[in-house]
Amino acid sequence: MSRRASRMSQRMSGSQRSQKSPPIPQRPQPRQSKRAPRPTIPSAEAAGRQTRAPSPTCTFLLKSMAWAEVEAATAFPTLTALIAGSGACCCCISAALVVAGGIMLAYERYNRLEGSEGSVSDQGLALAGVIALILAVAAFLLGCCSCFFGCVAACAYPPGSGGGAGGVGPFGGALGGPLADYDDERRDVKVQFKRLNDRYEKAEKALNQIHLNVIGDMKEVREAELKEDKARKEEEKRKRDELEKRVQKDLEAGLTVRNMRRNYRPVAFLVRFDGDTMLSSMEVLRKQVSIIVNCGRAGVDRAVVVITSPGGAVSPYGLAASQLVRIRKAGIQLVVCVDTVAASGGYMMAAVGDTVYAAPFAVIGSIGVVTQIPNFQRFLNKHEIDAYLFTAGKHKRTVDIIGDVTKENKKKLQEELDDMHRAFKDHVALARPKLKDNIEEVASGEYWVAVQAKEHGLVDEIMTSDEYLESICQENEIIEIVEKKRRNVWSAFHAVASVMKNAIDSVSSAKNEYRVAPPMAVA
Repeated sequence: MSRRASRMSQRMSGSQRSQKSPPIPQRPQPRQSKRAPRPTIPSAEAAGRQTRAPSPTCTFLLKSMAWAEVEAATAFPTLTALIAGSGACCCCISAALVVAGGIMLAYERYNRLEGSEGSVSDQGLALAGVIALILAVAAFLLGCCSCFFGCVAACAYPPGSGGGAGGVGPFGGALGGPLADYDDERRDVKVQFKRLNDRYEKAEKALNQIHLNVIGDMKEVREAELKEDKARKEEEKRKRDELEKRVQKDLEAGLTVRNMRRNYRPVAFLVRFDGDTMLSSMEVLRKQVSIIVNCGRAGVDRAVVVITSPGGAVSPYGLAASQLVRIRKAGIQLVVCVDTVAASGGYMMAAVGDTVYAAPFAVIGSIGVVTQIPNFQRFLNKHEIDAYLFTAGKHKRTVDIIGDVTKENKKKLQEELDDMHRAFKDHVALARPKLKDNIEEVASGEYWVAVQAKEHGLVDEIMTSDEYLESICQENEIIEIVEKKRRNVWSAFHAVASVMKNAIDSVSSAKNEYRVAPPMAVA
């Protein structure tokens, strides 16, 4: 009864409230679906609370896969070397078996020719020889296969191609970690030193050994040789005494042994520069110049740079000339020798030298700037092909291969070339003050042979690089700085693979796109 009374009172009170104020219209509620509600995306906190950590088994598998990929990529060169090494060992074993089998068969054949009847031991020896030859053939085939697969693997995974930034491992995944350091180390340019004084000394000794001495048995000749030896020993003793006095004086003055050694025997650093259009040997030149600047002594040593270059792009050769300027700034004498050609960008480098030597028929000069850009606009218009070029900036593109060439664009490009030519002339005039008055005359883009170039002031002396080096080899240590290259089987296969890859890339790029040639400083 009490429950019914309470319900009745609630209904009564609700009816009374409805009489006092009109009912508020309610928005119709959507019909509830009987299907289960869609899952919603939880918040970050909820996700952090709801997400479960991966199981230890999954974590172990993921770490194992990552470790296996990195370790496999790291061990791939070693595995390649082991495969090739096993092939070489198989070939050596094959050779040994061939020799052993041949000896066995030859011995058995010898006994048969001697007339002795074939005994059981001879028959066993012949059988062993045949088995050895069969095993030799099998070992040889196995070795050839191993060497082949090792070479293919080495070409497919050359040094510097795997791991690190921009590298892909043998499983196709981008790897990092230790392979990045390995890749950087393989790309580093390494150099070595060669003493060229030994070349002349050894040549003289070898000539004296093979030269026919037709007067060596004469009494007068032997007496003259004894006198010459005595005079030479006295001269050496005198020079030795003078050197000891000089050393004692320098030690009392406080000079170090290293400085004394360099003062008594200066070093002439030799660098042979062979430049192409885009100056691909820039890294080697940078390393060579850095060694000269850091190891050479100002006012004592000298640097001899033999330049062979017809010129190329402006910016790379400007950088190369700036590298040679570092030698002069360090107070080291810079001598430039030209044997064949130093034109345009090549002369931009040669002009930096304190002294320029050139062979009589070397090509010198070509102080100018040139560029050539083909334009296919009429061809595209003829075949109704639309080509679009979008730029930001009024002169971002002046003359290109597909756009419309206007007078304003051609004028702007000519102004850019004139600016580069003006900078080229200022560089030459600053490096060689004797050309300051007639720079306009020699900077016309012409080139001359060295004899004529000397009359114009582009060359100081007519002399080949070999003649100059021979003239200073008695008082200086001639040390050539050359790039250290790997000399092994792998480097040959890597070179072949890189040449093939570059050829394929060049052919594909030539088919797919045309590149606009940058302003070039070539003759």
